[in-house]
Amino acid sequence: MLRALAHPAFALTAAALLFLAPVGSAESAHHASAPGSPESDSPATPVRAGHVGPFAAAVWWSSLSAATRGTLLRFHPEQIGALDGLPADVRVTANRLVARERLRELDTILTAVARREPAPTSTADLEPLLQERAYLARVVSGAVKLYLFAPDRGALVEMTGDPTKATGILLVVPGTNASIRSFMVADPVTAFADWQVDHADPSTPVLAFTVLAAPMPQLSTDLASGPQNNTIATAAGAGYARIVEGIDAAFPGLPTLSYEHSAGSQVGSAAEEDGAHFDARFLAAGVGATDGYTTSPDTAYYAAQAEDDINRLYAGFQVGDIGYGVGPEEFPGITIIDPGLVDEQSSALGGMLARGLTLHNRLFSGDPSANGTVLADVRLLLTSLAREATG
Repeated sequence: MLRALAHPAFALTAAALLFLAPVGSAESAHHASAPGSPESDSPATPVRAGHVGPFAAAVWWSSLSAATRGTLLRFHPEQIGALDGLPADVRVTANRLVARERLRELDTILTAVARREPAPTSTADLEPLLQERAYLARVVSGAVKLYLFAPDRGALVEMTGDPTKATGILLVVPGTNASIRSFMVADPVTAFADWQVDHADPSTPVLAFTVLAAPMPQLSTDLASGPQNNTIATAAGAGYARIVEGIDAAFPGLPTLSYEHSAGSQVGSAAEEDGAHFDARFLAAGVGATDGYTTSPDTAYYAAQAEDDINRLYAGFQVGDIGYGVGPEEFPGITIIDPGLVDEQSSALGGMLARGLTLHNRLFSGDPSANGTVLADVRLLLTSLAREATG
């Protein structure tokens, strides 16, 4: 509900809301344009999923005065923090405000629980709330940079590095079992990205985004919800494509490398089919892609997978919505990298499966003792891409 607006800056904010608000279709967006927003999207930035395209959003934001931008950040941080195409620092600032408000809500909930009679005998039910609170406290303090915080649709993107110094972009896509909670645990899914930023060549600083674009498949014996169901990761590809387009708009000209683990490789493959472009993709213990996938001639492809990785049990197998018909090492022209993973052999079936899963998970580790070869190889790729881009 909009409050009464008297000041011109507030009036422009109301007009901007029409730009930010979801619309039913591209046609309705063109008829509902307002002062301060584009009259329509260009063919290169069509309205999709009820929102203006990232490049149009970037142009719109650059046209606003500093005062109007400040007003939008103050009164509409949730919309600004989720608007693809806006500068990264603006989105991080907006999402810090969103996190602060969510912290207040969590404190109210936790205080109410503490006052219950009788007092709770266990904190197990409170653990998710306490975990979220600890994470968002780090966001508010500035220790964590949220580029996207949309828990209502299972999406979160954490940024690592300095956007003012970056010469290249690393996108990290976690796979099976990833969730918003995966960012909040003691060993978060951001560890790989963190290592790359911390150990980048000093001449080619890296800006990294760990991307959960939508809910990912979870390990399950139920074919409908497990990683074998290819529709889950495919659906996340559309969200990933839009995020990538927004990053391209915010950082024009910077090379991008997409590091995709497990089912995350189908997210990357689906994103390409939805229009995303990458300078390089690295499939780490990946599932590959679904039938009909074709590579992009302008993208370099790499794959690393242990000899006994559990995903090799069904690589290249697909029947409809189950499986992935194009194995990760079957991409035309892909460069196969030996991950250098060694683990204790086992002859028992249970031991072999456990070993395959351990080797699989190591390729997403940010610990050099577990994943040193691939960490170093990706570092070299990022350095090479940045140097090629700058001539």
